[in-house]
Amino acid sequence: MTSAYDLIGQHPSNTLYNPRFVSYTDKTWAWTYPPMQNLTAHTTIDNEGTAHASFDPAFLALDNDEEKRASEPARSPNERYWRRETESDVEHWWHIEVSDIVMAAWARYPAIVQTCHTKPLSDITISENVDSTYGVYIGNQRYPVAIGEMKRNLINKEDWQTNSLRDAQQKIAREFRGYADKYQCPQVFCWDGRYLLMLQFRARKPEHIRNADCPIDCWVIPVEGSTCTLRYALYRLMVQCGRSHGRGSWPGSFMLLGEGQGIDVKRAAVRISGVGKEGLGERVFVAVVGKTFVDHPEGGPAAARHFLEGDPDVFPLGDRFGELGDAFLGSASRW
Repeated sequence: MTSAYDLIGQHPSNTLYNPRFVSYTDKTWAWTYPPMQNLTAHTTIDNEGTAHASFDPAFLALDNDEEKRASEPARSPNERYWRRETESDVEHWWHIEVSDIVMAAWARYPAIVQTCHTKPLSDITISENVDSTYGVYIGNQRYPVAIGEMKRNLINKEDWQTNSLRDAQQKIAREFRGYADKYQCPQVFCWDGRYLLMLQFRARKPEHIRNADCPIDCWVIPVEGSTCTLRYALYRLMVQCGRSHGRGSWPGSFMLLGEGQGIDVKRAAVRISGVGKEGLGERVFVAVVGKTFVDHPEGGPAAARHFLEGDPDVFPLGDRFGELGDAFLGSASRW
């Protein structure tokens, strides 16, 4: 049986024709958001015109749980011809040739659910909806992992690569910032039939996405002429959701942050990862100066509860818990 790892590393092979029709966008609500002006591009073009994507500067490293996902069974798309004439064609191709392959890796560790044209997964009520949402369930609540928009031959790679967005590019940039804000999801992508544009807002809190000076990581990956496959790029974006900048393993998990909270992160830190010893549930590590990392025998939720309650038998933090507890409670979220 072919594995998800095998197919994620392959480029789509079905024949396609792109008549290069362009669909522009100028949503009125998006004008309330500032333009993008603090982009860092992580794709380069060599002398032969081949694109190379680098994820290490912006994304945290892959972890041991990748082995679980990589070994999941997957199947190649049926052989067929494609004509990307409308945005619906562009969206259809994306799901069959890219997204469905990547989703095979997310069948269980953890299970991610993809939906089209759905509202934010929180209690927020808005009139807009993004084209594609990838979400994970924590208890009965679903949280966004990544959100995506489908356009038609609209991405200008040079503008994004050089941080010089003009006209139509700045209009869609405002739109992407708006969706990231409304869905409270810092990982955003756009597929336009030629390029996969991926953005990561380095926001410490959801409201920071709205700031004009919020740093944004950027990748522009072509469907042809790239050493990085579209499938692998999407996979890395989804992995990054819960690991980005030390905010925890998955949405809803607990993470104690020292940075920005006046707490020395060397004194105590908590991390929850997506796969436990048996490949299911969660695992918690607690690091205290002078002590080694320890696994909690009952798994993530119980460990988090014991930590929050200051259980000395589980986490012998002593009176350190008193000074860290409030900050920890305030950071018990995906942010």
